[in-house]
Amino acid sequence: MKKIALLLSLFSVFTVNAQFSFTDDFESYAVGDYIATADTLWVVWPAAGAEDVQVTDNNAFSGSNSIYLNSTAATGGGPQDVVLEFGELFDEGDFMFSANFYVNNNTGGYFNFQAETTIGETWSMDCFMNDDGSIEFSTGGGGTVFLESTYPFDTWFNLTMNINLTLNHWQVIIDNQTVGTFENTINQVASFNLYPLSGNQYYIDDVSVSHEPFNPVGINAILSDLNVPSYVQFPADIDISGTVLNYGAETIESMDIVWTDGTDTYTDNITGVSIATLETYDFTHSDQLSFTAADTANITVSIENINSGTDVDDSNNSLSSEIYSVEFVAQRLPLYEHFTSNTCGPCASFNPGFQTLLDANDVNQIGNAKVACIKYQVNWPGTGDQSFNEDVGTRVSHYGVSGVPSAHIDGTTTSSSQDEIDEHRNMPSFLDITATAVATDGTDLAVDVSVSSYYDYPNTKIHIAVVENVYNNTAGSNGETEFHQVMRKMLPSANGTSADLSNGNTTTVFESYTFAMGNVTQNSFRIWEDLSNCVVIVFVEDQGTKEVLDSRVFEITGNTTVTPTWECQATGCVDPGTGEGEYSTLADCEAQCVSDITFWNAIDIKLMPNPAQDNFSIELNPSSQNVLVSIYSITGKRVSEFDYGSLQGKQTIPMNISTLQSGIYTVKIQLDNEVSVHKLIKK
Repeated sequence: MKKIALLLSLFSVFTVNAQFSFTDDFESYAVGDYIATADTLWVVWPAAGAEDVQVTDNNAFSGSNSIYLNSTAATGGGPQDVVLEFGELFDEGDFMFSANFYVNNNTGGYFNFQAETTIGETWSMDCFMNDDGSIEFSTGGGGTVFLESTYPFDTWFNLTMNINLTLNHWQVIIDNQTVGTFENTINQVASFNLYPLSGNQYYIDDVSVSHEPFNPVGINAILSDLNVPSYVQFPADIDISGTVLNYGAETIESMDIVWTDGTDTYTDNITGVSIATLETYDFTHSDQLSFTAADTANITVSIENINSGTDVDDSNNSLSSEIYSVEFVAQRLPLYEHFTSNTCGPCASFNPGFQTLLDANDVNQIGNAKVACIKYQVNWPGTGDQSFNEDVGTRVSHYGVSGVPSAHIDGTTTSSSQDEIDEHRNMPSFLDITATAVATDGTDLAVDVSVSSYYDYPNTKIHIAVVENVYNNTAGSNGETEFHQVMRKMLPSANGTSADLSNGNTTTVFESYTFAMGNVTQNSFRIWEDLSNCVVIVFVEDQGTKEVLDSRVFEITGNTTVTPTWECQATGCVDPGTGEGEYSTLADCEAQCVSDITFWNAIDIKLMPNPAQDNFSIELNPSSQNVLVSIYSITGKRVSEFDYGSLQGKQTIPMNISTLQSGIYTVKIQLDNEVSVHKLIKK
């Protein structure tokens, strides 16, 4: 469903006098003056160590003076830190900010708007001019990104922001070109802060700020939204829906809603309504748009004859849309890929709110999900999350993730907002993704995927992820104990399966894997609980752009639980999580395990070195027992086996593993009917 929002040129139709207006071209200062000392509106940030900014004549856009901000701090920024106070908090009306910036090559710049009159309480918006030439408008220190674009180095450029606070419409203009608009989660401003981050070097000149309060006049209706699909699958009858906003002073009691496809025109006469100032009215036109074959319709919807009078500004009374009728189109399921760790302090702060957003959209719910999510637990910044494995590392490298938390939606950086989810859901999908995921014996999972394409995607990858819904883990260092939507294994790996999904092509993928349950350690693919606590997410990615074209969530059916069994190990009785332990009850294991441990203590087995490169040795001290050594991969596949016959006395058995791939292996040493299990890491 396409939601067309009017790009409001609402600076605005009413009669007012500006309550606040400030300009500073720095020409009234002497070179070397500190601006907060010389002007009452500029102040130094009220914190220890903050410093004022001096006027310079080294570079200027107009006249001869500007101010220069730079930071050589290894981390953070400053110490320069100045604030232009507006004298009050603005949360309605029209606010305008404009300034000229000059950023030295490959350095960067920064400013923010404070949301409260008390400096340092809440940031309403951050502007990061990054050292790669990208510019980002966000909040929460970059946690929620509203808009991204680019800016030039080593030349002056103008940055203007026109902000309609009444309608929460923030417009960004660079060098007279609109680069985008957004809605802000903190829709108010009280001051402007300049603070160079570490490595920043930038000049600023011709700062201008103004505010005009909202003061509506007359009849002023706005067709603010038009909700129609971009693509439909024929045959189809399409509702023409939208929203009318009263931006004027007069209550709207009647109007005509008209739509046309250029050939036919349809009118609804709306009466008996009462739409007060800033209230909205949602409508669905009584006449639908119909398709019976592949076609394109260009429609225009208008509001006319409001209160049988004249609208003071009819430039915002209509919206147009192009609608395509095609053979196949599906509802897109946006996919978040979120990188996090139980050793990351900021993750513990970010994740609860992010999870609330996901839950509000029925994340990973079979048949109902409005969004899918795969979380990758990384092995930094601390000693490492237990859920880290090589598939996580591959996706980290794929996106170039260097810090957590870090979320991506459909392969792009994210603002982690409901608007963002809605925007991606409104994008059409031309992929028909189906799959079955069947478990056997609670451990063996077989996934059969089919993807049919109705558009040209010749260079794609099909990814299959086994995702655990929820588990508890108290071993982290950041206070998090409950974890959701965590990837445990990608099939066949995180590299995915290449596919030519050109229009008309169908690709099938079959993958299987044998899981073990519980006892999750870093670099393993073990599952915390069992397969009944997991789903399979299939997503298709464009290899060139890394865009995720669509995703689907599938239930795991069949036998998803493992029968508990136990093995006697040096630490006591352990459930291997495979259903193949030696003992069927814990009591039987514990009864035998005491004597087993005494037995194995006498044998005194050691694997040296561990981790090993190409060779390791097994040291043991048998007493006339037959010795059998077996090595198993992390998937449970036996990769080597050696029968040494009967041995007695202290032995050193050399083992060559040069042909094995790097990873974690299980070494089983059997002496007659007794088995000892050890973990070996191959570097």
